Amino acid sequence: MNTNKKKAIPLFAIGGFALLIFIIVALAVNSEPRWVAKFDLNWISRIQTNISASKTSLIETLTTIGSAETAIILTVIVVVILFFMRKFVVGLWFGGTVLVCAVLLNTILKDIFQRPRPNFDRLIAETGFSFPSGHATGSTVFYGLAAMFLIFTVRQMWAKIVIGVVGLGWIFFIMYSRVYLGVHYPTDVFGGFLFGVASIFISLGVYFLVREPLHNLLVKWRIKDRSVIK
Repeated sequence: MNTNKKKAIPLFAIGGFALLIFIIVALAVNSEPRWVAKFDLNWISRIQTNISASKTSLIETLTTIGSAETAIILTVIVVVILFFMRKFVVGLWFGGTVLVCAVLLNTILKDIFQRPRPNFDRLIAETGFSFPSGHATGSTVFYGLAAMFLIFTVRQMWAKIVIGVVGLGWIFFIMYSRVYLGVHYPTDVFGGFLFGVASIFISLGVYFLVREPLHNLLVKWRIKDRSVIK
């Protein structure tokens, strides 16, 4: 078994496990058992505390950074930078993952489940279906991929830990903000997070399998790719 396959197998395992948990949560949300309502109401009561106009305004501003629209804009910027650096394989992988998983598949899942948004204690106006949260999915995929890319890049263990903690902390804040603003149930953001995690690890597994063949194909087409192939 070559090195790329050895790297891909545990990534597929983690991604598959996250996807399995997502499916379990999604089926529960769709059938609406008592524990789902109890879980959601319990966490809403914990999160929607000390509401104030200034706090709401700040959170509303910050939460836009986790939107699908922002993720698309940031992804385009990242891909352009990677292409400018001639890291075409990495750019195609990064951009394709965000576009397919955070935007396309999330939209399809919303249309499948068609869960209405909460209609109580809503602090801002929002439209569309609720499950899974687009903000949670988009921020998990984009910032999670960016964090994983940096973690694989840097060598110092302390830097890897800092990047992981900051990235995870920011994703959790986006999840918290959507519940605080009353536009999502906790199971919406939890489902979005699980789907995002599954997307990240499965995509990384695919990347390790296809990066060398894709790199060689670009070289064959006389396109000089500087993505690191180890």
